[in-house]
Amino acid sequence: MKNKSIILAALASAILATGCKQPNTADENTTGDTNVTSTTENIKDGVTNAWEKTKEVTTNALADVKEGTTNAWANTKYAATNAWTNIKESLGATEDYTYDKKDAFVTGAQADLNALDQKIQALSGNADASLHDKRAALDQKLTDVKNATQDNWNDAKTAFENSYADVKNSVKQDWDAR
Repeated sequence: MKNKSIILAALASAILATGCKQPNTADENTTGDTNVTSTTENIKDGVTNAWEKTKEVTTNALADVKEGTTNAWANTKYAATNAWTNIKESLGATEDYTYDKKDAFVTGAQADLNALDQKIQALSGNADASLHDKRAALDQKLTDVKNATQDNWNDAKTAFENSYADVKNSVKQDWDAR
């Protein structure tokens, strides 16, 4: 915007300078032509300088945008990779959960499912159609874990872990296919 103002000011000055001084005699006419030529050259130089400055500012702005976009992509990629690592690690030690730690397991599983749901939401139209069915089945497996007794705890937990791994792998494949 500043550069546009500079260019407009230079053009206005040029118009005023060329229109203000009208030679009246033959001697003044010769001197006037020199002044007009000189003024025209000054205006031309001013416009050229303004144009060069505009090009420089635009080039710098584009370089800044490119760098910002590259940094944003790198940060997004890093965050997505860390999110997958965190999901992978969170249920990695589920075999340590005995029946007396069922509530802690359910709480951790629910947090992991929330993270998976965010990934599925981010995939939106790119998600495999069967992913939603698998995710619904995973909810049923979590309900089975919540309702598990000491006698069927290990079976319910294993069924949930297997279903969770299946959904997680499907989401990861869909994510990588983007």
